[in-house]
Amino acid sequence: MDDVTFIILGATGNLTKKKLIPAIYHLIENKKIKKFAIIGVARNKTQTKTILNKSKKHIKNIKQKVWKELENNFHYLPLDFYQQEKFCSLDPFVKNIEKKNKLSGNRLFYLATLPQHFPVIAKTLKKCALTKKTKNNWVRAVFEKPFGHDLKSAKKINKTIKKIFKEKQIYRIDHYLGKELIQNIAITKFTNTFLEPLLNNRYVDHVQVILSENVGIEERGPFYDKYGVIRDVLQNHMMQMLSLSTMEKPKKFSGNYIRDEKVKILKTVKTTKELVVGQYIGYKKEKGIPKNSKTETFAATKLFVNNKRWKKVPFYLIAGKKMKNKITSVYFQFKKAQCLNINNHCDFKANYLTIQIQPEEGYYLQMNAKVPGEEKVTAVKMDFCHACTFGPNTPAAYETLLEDVIEGDQSSFVRTDEIEQQWKITDKITEQKKKLYKYKIKTYPKQANKLIEKDNRKWHLVVK
Repeated sequence: MDDVTFIILGATGNLTKKKLIPAIYHLIENKKIKKFAIIGVARNKTQTKTILNKSKKHIKNIKQKVWKELENNFHYLPLDFYQQEKFCSLDPFVKNIEKKNKLSGNRLFYLATLPQHFPVIAKTLKKCALTKKTKNNWVRAVFEKPFGHDLKSAKKINKTIKKIFKEKQIYRIDHYLGKELIQNIAITKFTNTFLEPLLNNRYVDHVQVILSENVGIEERGPFYDKYGVIRDVLQNHMMQMLSLSTMEKPKKFSGNYIRDEKVKILKTVKTTKELVVGQYIGYKKEKGIPKNSKTETFAATKLFVNNKRWKKVPFYLIAGKKMKNKITSVYFQFKKAQCLNINNHCDFKANYLTIQIQPEEGYYLQMNAKVPGEEKVTAVKMDFCHACTFGPNTPAAYETLLEDVIEGDQSSFVRTDEIEQQWKITDKITEQKKKLYKYKIKTYPKQANKLIEKDNRKWHLVVK
């Protein structure tokens, strides 16, 4: 793999501490990178050791030799990207480290900041000559989600950064796309001939996209209150899960071919007025949350995908904080089989397929079978546990995605038109003025049950 200079903007934040430095550590440990430098930039006047010690807590079974290598190649510079003249001191600082480490000048800029800062940072990087590319090096920029606050702001950010970087240099990250089973959804569907022909409106009764969390907002108070659950996870993670699960087979399983098919799906998504929003009791007591906050921490809605394959199949989306269980899954419930009238018994259970991303990755299929020695039919389950087959140590999402950026693979990153289509859908949902229901911790608003039960269906909030 190429040598690389990681330049992290927002180096003192939680993302760097919990995800980025641990991901780089594992890339070193697994010998994915050999020659590198890490340069952290933020406004805080802190010490390199302070940043690294906070990150160290988030790495299990740490190997001192690997950690020492990371430590020796980590540098920190306190700079404010709104003070351009001072910020430009970063350019000679980076060049000096690249020269000292005999690096080729491949630069990976990671903007681990709030999206409103993206345009200013991008402009400042260019004005300070940090984004210069030659024949012998590459320059790539990673933008952390959420990319904007709505369609208007996303378009504005895209317009600005595309004046500085080409689309092939831009990596808009959705870390869910780095999760092993998310990457596997489309491959599983198209490499198993018994499965793909059944995933359509002839056989599927409905689909559920679930992102239930048992934690609160943790240290993200001011950020979360500005966004809420719809903008925070439905706009990105859930739209990606939906499009990967429903897209047609791409011509090739790479980059733009996959993204073309996802965009086709997103363009056909039709929202409805069926929406329930809630806020968990105690949210307003969280650090950084105003006492009069109307921000939703729970949402459930119903959508349709208006194309030939999925027309009239309802898609139910549910997401929330402080719910009972941590579950991320896509659930396909199939239409019930016709009655065989076995011993006057007709009430067969519906078949279903669950693709579970969290807590344990796996595929779960419910079928019907005859009870031995009896004239009865019962539901049986076929389970595939991902970790049981492939082991528990598959790469974490950020490790996989950073490796993809270094290799120049954009397959698991979000393109301009994808982002904008996702915001078009989300804006139609957030524009609806709905009553904000309060719900107790480890529950969710009962009104969400009414949303799905009036269609004679139930939420599949089941942990495998």
